[in-house]
Amino acid sequence: MPISSQYLCIRVSHHSAAELVQEVMTAFPDVLLTIPTDHYFSPEQTLSMIIESRFIERFLQYWGLVTIEPKRYINAEPVARRVHIQPLLQQTFQFTLNR
Repeated sequence: MPISSQYLCIRVSHHSAAELVQEVMTAFPDVLLTIPTDHYFSPEQTLSMIIESRFIERFLQYWGLVTIEPKRYINAEPVARRVHIQPLLQQTFQFTLNR
């Protein structure tokens, strides 16, 4: 099941990569079933790495739509990475919800 980039762009506005990953896992639980089992990372960790590296860093940050804090660990403990929305994202994409 493909996850739309529009859905991800709307959800990244929460300014937290961890919250985005949690919302994707909640909205698309079957995605975790498609991730192969790994000896080093859980499917949740793998999904988190995929979203952070491929969507946030390689797409949104590359095009200057967001910046993400580079710190991943403090004292060997993982930390939540904050996503900072740049004005270009809001100038480029406008999302409206039809109710």
